[in-house]
Amino acid sequence: MDVPASPRTGRDLSRPVVVGFAVLLVVFTAGWTVGSPAVRNGLMLLSSILAAVAIAAGLRRHRVTDQRPWLLVVLALLLLSVANTAWLIVTMRPGGGDQAPDALAIPMQLGGYVLMLAASLMIVLRHAPRDASGTIDAAVWGIALAAPMWEFLFRPYLLTVGTGGGQQSIVLIQLLVLLGICGSLIRVSRTSSAKQCLRLLFAALGFTILGIALVNLGAPGGQPALCFALGYLSLGAAGLHPSVRRLSEPAARPGQSTPRLQLSRLGAALMLTPLCGGLAQLLGQPADGLLLTVGPLLSIPLVLVRISKLKQALVHQATHDELTGLVNRRHLFTVMRTAITAHAGGAPGDLALIYCDLNGFKPVNDEHGHEAGDAILRETAIRLAEAVRPGDVVARIGGDEFLIFCTAADEPTVRAIAGRAAQAIAEPVGWSGRTLRVTAAVGTVLWTERRIVLPDELLATADARMYEAKRGTSRRAA
Repeated sequence: MDVPASPRTGRDLSRPVVVGFAVLLVVFTAGWTVGSPAVRNGLMLLSSILAAVAIAAGLRRHRVTDQRPWLLVVLALLLLSVANTAWLIVTMRPGGGDQAPDALAIPMQLGGYVLMLAASLMIVLRHAPRDASGTIDAAVWGIALAAPMWEFLFRPYLLTVGTGGGQQSIVLIQLLVLLGICGSLIRVSRTSSAKQCLRLLFAALGFTILGIALVNLGAPGGQPALCFALGYLSLGAAGLHPSVRRLSEPAARPGQSTPRLQLSRLGAALMLTPLCGGLAQLLGQPADGLLLTVGPLLSIPLVLVRISKLKQALVHQATHDELTGLVNRRHLFTVMRTAITAHAGGAPGDLALIYCDLNGFKPVNDEHGHEAGDAILRETAIRLAEAVRPGDVVARIGGDEFLIFCTAADEPTVRAIAGRAAQAIAEPVGWSGRTLRVTAAVGTVLWTERRIVLPDELLATADARMYEAKRGTSRRAA
């Protein structure tokens, strides 16, 4: 696997992290085997603290730019550490038993797992910008599949042993959150290059889910706590591994596809929770009010985010070119009308429109096919976006025609931008082992008058000057 070296040291830290993680697994397992209940709970507390410290160190060492998701994870680990401290205090008391005080442990555990879910959503939504909706669907399905596990496996046993409502709430929320995270990460893993970090995250989820199953299904001894500790260590190793930066800051992809709202699948997932929760009432027994309350509280916000993403994608599709991701003609004219009105009202600087038409595009399209033509158009869009100033708007208005709209411009600025654009377009484009070449005819118009003008008028002027440049090039070539 190709993992980048640490930006701070230039050294690949992948192997030391994995080896250190394996050593800690062995050490903690051995400590659990020979330790007393107090030692075991102390090791669980130590593992949660070590995980928080490891993630903080990884963010600093690997210079993760947007640290917000992982800072939420650190905060969640600190809350869970408070809950683990409560367990440790109880076991250190004479005749303390195995129960932590609900007044302290339950709110900390609930808060920790909710923060874990929020952090995972932040990571997966930025990691799969073209599949954010599919990732949310996977999280909703993960939450939905937790419902039958709770209703037919966990809840009957907890009721049999007389577990209180507070502890039942913890178990249910743990299941819903962890399976929701698992579903979203499975979706992300299909396209992610941060394989090692994802493997460690899956290990953390696996250990934690196993621990929840063991502790709530009557497993003897300290086996569940050991699973939780190994889950904490796996999470810390994921945050310390160099690939955490790749997982947290995936490369941007041009364009944006419109997500499909698959109502049948989403509806089936949403129906599964109330179906499981209300099944007992259909059989003449009390309904599972806990599942019917907590399940929707977690899944409905995800559905609202899902719909919001669909709305954003539809708006993007209406205002941007699907192939290149640039602004389309309709949205460009909206931007131009706003700027023209402000300019007429005395806004500083002048307005400029630069028209770029590709020379030699049709022969490339005819000879190599539309895929080659699309490659040139996408590369042209990227190069034009790099050639302009911040705040300038680049648009594709159809075919091989591009526009650059500038505010606060002057004649030297317009000439400089047009020159950079023409030079960038003329650079060769690599495609399927071939070198493709096109050039650009550029026409510019600088609008200095303080009066309202239609965008079409500026476009017509820039278009006419572009054709003048094209005819001049043809005469020189002749």
